[in-house]
Amino acid sequence: MNTTQERRNAAAKFDSRLIQKRRSQPRLRRTAWGFVTAVFWGMYVYLWMPVITFLLWVLGIRNAYFELYLREHRVEPFLLIALPSLALCAAVLLIAWAEYNRWRFSGKDRRGAPPSAQLDEIARALGADVEIGAALNAGRVVVLNMDAQAIPRGVRNVLAPVEEVLIPA
Repeated sequence: MNTTQERRNAAAKFDSRLIQKRRSQPRLRRTAWGFVTAVFWGMYVYLWMPVITFLLWVLGIRNAYFELYLREHRVEPFLLIALPSLALCAAVLLIAWAEYNRWRFSGKDRRGAPPSAQLDEIARALGADVEIGAALNAGRVVVLNMDAQAIPRGVRNVLAPVEEVLIPA
């Protein structure tokens, strides 16, 4: 006994008009609908242009653009000289700074390995005995037993050290 509401819900849930997989649709139809979508987005932006123009006018960006670039369709000689000169100066400064840093740091490897710490220093830093530090250093896979204060109290080797055997070819 399906009621009309249940049938509507089922029909809306499995609506065959909804495309679940875009690639199932033919390429020409997808392209056409993509073009239609682009046209409508263009119309939407066109409708918003007066508001955007007003906001730019309120912020003074529109006036600055007209004063700097479009005043009576004249090209300002100052802008033709000053803007490229400023861009060239900025490029020269950046290149000079980069070359200075390359000269300053060339030949110096600051990524060197830190100095090795002694086993007794490591054990002392962990709060453990020197024997535990030596056992940790000697084992490949070990289980470290700790007390309630997280101080190492014992070490157990899980894998015994494997000796390499060279077989002549």
